[in-house]
Amino acid sequence: MRSNYTTSFSAVDDRFGFSRKGIFLCRKKNEGVKIMLYILIVVVITAIIWGVSIHAEPNAASMLFTLVFDALKIASVIAVPLFLVGGIRVIRNGDTYDFKADNVKMLITCPKIDYRADIFYERLLNVEYVPRTTSSGKIRGYDVTVYCTDGRFEYEFLFPSQASVRHPDMTPFRMLEEQAGLLERPEYIAGQRIDNAGFLG
Repeated sequence: MRSNYTTSFSAVDDRFGFSRKGIFLCRKKNEGVKIMLYILIVVVITAIIWGVSIHAEPNAASMLFTLVFDALKIASVIAVPLFLVGGIRVIRNGDTYDFKADNVKMLITCPKIDYRADIFYERLLNVEYVPRTTSSGKIRGYDVTVYCTDGRFEYEFLFPSQASVRHPDMTPFRMLEEQAGLLERPEYIAGQRIDNAGFLG
């Protein structure tokens, strides 16, 4: 089964206790706004290139200038769709988060947005997964909420585009449930939400 997040560990690590580390993807904040802004920037730059090329004066002084913008205009026919598709895909791929798990907790960080969370297994109450689907009905990821006695942590988890299996088992959050012993509870096995008594936020 192909993993949708990477892990790096060895038998030496496990000799001294449970140890896992890796990366996963989460949706960027304000993804829709960033996509619209990116499209607007590409359209404006393209309009400037075409506008300059069309209105340039045909004289010797501006000949080189005109030739450069004519070349850019021709190249834009191919480049603009590539920039749009590529740029939107980069935005939709999300931000990369790092995780390190041991016997006591899982540390989740994202240096790009200055994020850090220490999730202790003994404080874990529940992990909820809400599927996030595309317009075609394909699961893009999960809105994951991790409930703890000292608060909650929310992640808009994304599967890599090449992921063939898209199930909660293929997320690092399942590791939290396993280490906290939640999966051994009958109500968890039955797929029911456990009582979040003691949850503060």
